[in-house]
Amino acid sequence: MFPHTSDNGAQAHRRACAMLGFWQFLCLATGFVAASEWNQLGLALPSAEKWDRVRAKSDADVIIKKAFSTSTVYERLAYLTDTFGPRLSGSTALESALDWTKAQIEKDGIKVYEEPVKIPSWVRGREYATLLSPRTKDIRIAGLGGSISTPDGKPLVAKAFVVTSFDDLDKNSHQAKGRIVVFNVEFEGYGTTVDYRENAAGRAEKHGAVAVLVRSIAPYGLQTVHTGVMNEAGIPAAAITLEDAKRFERMQKRGQDVVIELYMEAHTLPDRLSRNLILEIPGSEKPEELVVIGGHMDSWDIADGAMDDGGGAFVSWEAIRLIHELGLKPKRTVRAVLFVNEENGSKGAIAYAKEHEHEANLTSIAIESDIGTFTPFGISVTCSKAAKAILTDLGQQLLSGIGSGNVSGTEYGEDVSYLYDQGVPAGSLQVLDFRVGNHDNNPCKGFGDGVSGGTDSSRSAYFWYHHTEADTVDKLDPEQLQHCAATMAVWTYSVANLDSLLPRD
Repeated sequence: MFPHTSDNGAQAHRRACAMLGFWQFLCLATGFVAASEWNQLGLALPSAEKWDRVRAKSDADVIIKKAFSTSTVYERLAYLTDTFGPRLSGSTALESALDWTKAQIEKDGIKVYEEPVKIPSWVRGREYATLLSPRTKDIRIAGLGGSISTPDGKPLVAKAFVVTSFDDLDKNSHQAKGRIVVFNVEFEGYGTTVDYRENAAGRAEKHGAVAVLVRSIAPYGLQTVHTGVMNEAGIPAAAITLEDAKRFERMQKRGQDVVIELYMEAHTLPDRLSRNLILEIPGSEKPEELVVIGGHMDSWDIADGAMDDGGGAFVSWEAIRLIHELGLKPKRTVRAVLFVNEENGSKGAIAYAKEHEHEANLTSIAIESDIGTFTPFGISVTCSKAAKAILTDLGQQLLSGIGSGNVSGTEYGEDVSYLYDQGVPAGSLQVLDFRVGNHDNNPCKGFGDGVSGGTDSSRSAYFWYHHTEADTVDKLDPEQLQHCAATMAVWTYSVANLDSLLPRD
């Protein structure tokens, strides 16, 4: 998972909110902004856009009631994660999970088909690390996706050199040669700090390092180790816990020699054939026009992937199922894409965008769920001002009653980013993470600067569990999952029933 952002229109939005004053911002954040106030923002609804508010509200209420009457997402997600476990690209577990999911969608009576995708196949193999000096201690590690093995398939023993940044490494280049470089970098938000996971090995290799250990990219540690993809490098690389990274730095500052034994069998096999699953309800009036939602089915090999991103994928499936089961007839085709290979290549998203490039001008919006499925707040979206105004009106009218009709921010998901590159308005389901301590009833806590939106990953429980063994279904709540599904279903169905596609710049 990695959210994308765009500054398109965001600066004007921030300036406008500032001029309106803090009380009006609070109304905006909680979803109670009237269309007249959007005129003050310069985001007035186009007069040509008409929609049947009474019918839309009735349909939305039916969807919401139906969603909260079941625990389908949790039950299916628990079965998937308990039965198939981690679903790394190239694994048998991923393919078995896709087979099972497709069969269940067919049992729902929903149209579903596959589109082939060539995906990478990286294998972790056995791995371990041991602190040899100044004392003996097992080190919890997780090889980074794409890493190579230790040389000649043998353990590597070397002194460690701890750095706190790339600048620190550059300034002390001579101390890195022949060492295992340990990056103990403070977490400053996922989007910023992930640079170290991706590029630490390549940077350290240039300074003569023999291996790299990177402090897990997370805001908090409970002896958990977070894996993730890295860029290609000629030395092995693994993540370690926050606790060990800090310990090694303390030892180094005392003048103690930190000696580590590292063994990794990581290697890459030839690409394998996999598939995206696509489920849809054809439009009753304009079937060639689309509303697209989705999440990804793959996970890291140490994680059950309940949050990242089984929840997002199954919430998208549930949104389609709710519309189908209720017998609702969208004017446009509503489509959920269950992508593969988001974690280490995004080949599923790339293949989908290429295969459906001819539909780019016919796709009203693409919304992804891949930053958690806690209590939904609304959506962030990068689109035209006119489109954002329409979405804000829809959210206010149809979803304010359950608190998830807000339109805030400019984030969009990794998998839909390739559609955005083709000109499709793109967005992301936004959630409030009350499990971390957002108990002050602040609707914007955990949402960046509060105006542009976006998850503040330094306070998000999502990143406590992200890419770890702790990403299991017990971290999720059945009602929150259904709340997310209701939100996705109402956004999807209401946009599909507009008189026209969402306007673009």
